[in-house]
Amino acid sequence: MQTGSIDTTTSAAATTASSSNTLGQSAFLQLLVTELQNQDPTSAQDPNTMITQMAQFSSLEQQTDTNTLLTSMQNQVSALFQAQSSSLIGTNVQVTSSSLDLSGGTASVGISLPSAAAKVSLTISNANGQTVATLNPGAMAEGSQVVTWNGKSTSGTQLPDGTYTVNIAAADSSGNSVAATTTSSATVTAVNFSNGTIMVTAGGQQYPLSAINQISN
Repeated sequence: MQTGSIDTTTSAAATTASSSNTLGQSAFLQLLVTELQNQDPTSAQDPNTMITQMAQFSSLEQQTDTNTLLTSMQNQVSALFQAQSSSLIGTNVQVTSSSLDLSGGTASVGISLPSAAAKVSLTISNANGQTVATLNPGAMAEGSQVVTWNGKSTSGTQLPDGTYTVNIAAADSSGNSVAATTTSSATVTAVNFSNGTIMVTAGGQQYPLSAINQISN
């Protein structure tokens, strides 16, 4: 009998196959042939076991091929999406943002309301987090609105141009809070791709595509 060579040869084949952490088709066939060549004549390889092994390998190989195909399709879709995103450069976009750019002594902030609000208040802060102005536009209808700020502080002092932060609070006629958000409009100057994420640069700030609410020429 060649029981000793069975263990040694099979083990060697298995070691070779596992060294690459992947049991490829050629390695599987080599292992199968080795088992047949060195099987114990008094205890032959069970045909059912062989069929099961081959079926399992076939299923694994099909799954590997499917994963490879899906990865290729994902890369192609990503490349196509990136090419389409580049067309945003030069367009004007409205993005969800708490940033407010004061330029030339004036600034505009967009307000998005899911329902009508009886009271809306905007608190504007400088780069140090200090509140410099408060705007009270009053009641506002559902949808998108725009409020203009003259760049003056609560005391009436003209503030320097720059980037400020705006926070919004809104409530309906019953005093219930309304989930309002602020938006800003700017021209897209660049589109960046990093680790599968697409970011647009507009108004000197970077935003994900999901932050864009509106695109216009």
